[in-house]
Amino acid sequence: MNIKQIDLRLLRSFLTVARTGNFVRASEALSITQSALSQQMKELAGHLDLPLFEKRGRSLILTKFGNGLLLKIEPLLGQIEEALMQSLDDSRNIIGTLRVGATNTYSKTIALPTCMELLKEYPSLKIELQELPAQKVLTGLMEGTIDVAIIPQDYQFPDLEWKSLITEQFSVIGNSKVIDKLPKNISLKNLAKYELATLNRQFLMRQKIDAQARKENISLDIRMEVSSMGDLLEIAKSGQLLALGSSIALLKDKQLRSKEIKGELLIRTAAVCWRKTKFVNSAMMAFQEKAQEISSSLESEMKKRKHHP
Repeated sequence: MNIKQIDLRLLRSFLTVARTGNFVRASEALSITQSALSQQMKELAGHLDLPLFEKRGRSLILTKFGNGLLLKIEPLLGQIEEALMQSLDDSRNIIGTLRVGATNTYSKTIALPTCMELLKEYPSLKIELQELPAQKVLTGLMEGTIDVAIIPQDYQFPDLEWKSLITEQFSVIGNSKVIDKLPKNISLKNLAKYELATLNRQFLMRQKIDAQARKENISLDIRMEVSSMGDLLEIAKSGQLLALGSSIALLKDKQLRSKEIKGELLIRTAAVCWRKTKFVNSAMMAFQEKAQEISSSLESEMKKRKHHP
């Protein structure tokens, strides 16, 4: 074993291979050739006298030793990187690049406003915000290409830490003339006679709506399926169909109205999350705090709109 020969370059490469699971994606992330990366992993394993990975098909799986090493060094590398960046800036300013992922509605209503506030407060900070489907956000978190994310808390991964931000009941959305005619307490049964628009079946919200409909043994007349809340709101504005979706998405829209739909499955909670083994740096902490502030403000707006539409 020759630990003194191990440098940060080898450890960063090991971390990337461990998170991506193969040399192709890892070499792309590190901007080096696959052969160079393979050589680095052989060098690291040689210094440690123990194998780090085993091959299963085209994937690389961590050995027990490799997994233990990963859990120990990942947070330490994060601390070292932040210490090096802070040493370049004597002020208490947050520097570096924060990589954020969020699903469609939460990207526009929580993540983007949070990022804009952070940029104002920390002029040396850079942010990469990606709007992605939840499964791709989760993949990014696990592979290390995303630092922190905002997605529905239903995706309970044991390897992630979660902090709840805001909870919403799904709503029926339309123009005031139609929404005002609906009963005060609405269920999916009340909406069975209307022509509806929803997100398509790849979205958790749609899956929950379908599950609630099956539970109530009713059939919904879904005439149109779309892939974003923005499209749903445009459909609702047309007056041709009622939309089933998120009331958070229309808080700043004066044309549309909404009413909550009763149903124990028709609920979701937005949460900020990050990988458990990742070192929570200053930028990630600032993002969490600001996202909670933004979410509290949204919650107040939702209550105000509910009681004074």
